[in-house]
Amino acid sequence: MIRFRSNEHDETGFTLVEMLVTMLVMGILSLTLSNFITNWLQVSTSEQIRSNLLTTAENSMDAITNDIRLSGSVDVNNRWPDANASGGQYGWASGSQTLILAKIATDSSNNVIFSDPAKYVTLKDNEVYFLSGTTLYRRTLASGVSNDAAVTTCPLADVTSACHVDSTIATGVSSWSITYYDANEQVVTPDDARAVQISLTLSSKLDSQTISASYTTK
Repeated sequence: MIRFRSNEHDETGFTLVEMLVTMLVMGILSLTLSNFITNWLQVSTSEQIRSNLLTTAENSMDAITNDIRLSGSVDVNNRWPDANASGGQYGWASGSQTLILAKIATDSSNNVIFSDPAKYVTLKDNEVYFLSGTTLYRRTLASGVSNDAAVTTCPLADVTSACHVDSTIATGVSSWSITYYDANEQVVTPDDARAVQISLTLSSKLDSQTISASYTTK
């Protein structure tokens, strides 16, 4: 007798339920991964912005610190008239948000100019640091002596050939403060200051998030 062997094949596959479950799991994984990437990118962007703000704040403070080092003292009010001062020609006043430096005047060759050479008393220009809106500016008030290399500056709207535009030190300023100390490290008024501490905070918007960076130096 001849026997025939039947070939039986196991036909396996995904049921509809299994496919739906798989698609659901894949969707959840994709959503989770997408959120993770979005959050990572947001954090990375936020940290980059904060780093840039900190670098800008540090550079701005370095510029101010350099002027402080070249100054003889803090002036309570500006010693040279300023037609654009908000409180009149001598209306600038050092305080918690305005810093007036009596900076040593030099000629175009960077030689110190003396108002009294016999007593080694140097001539002084004024550097006025002030906040307007969210922008920190530096205004120069030159002595007016013919060999003084400094040039008086003005707001943009009042610039002339004899009065250059104020220097922009920093933008996006959310906080700017000045504290004055005496030789004993006690907080004093500007006229008794022997040291100055300056603090600057810059801010920027990322969507609905406010990113800030602060820098303080003394």
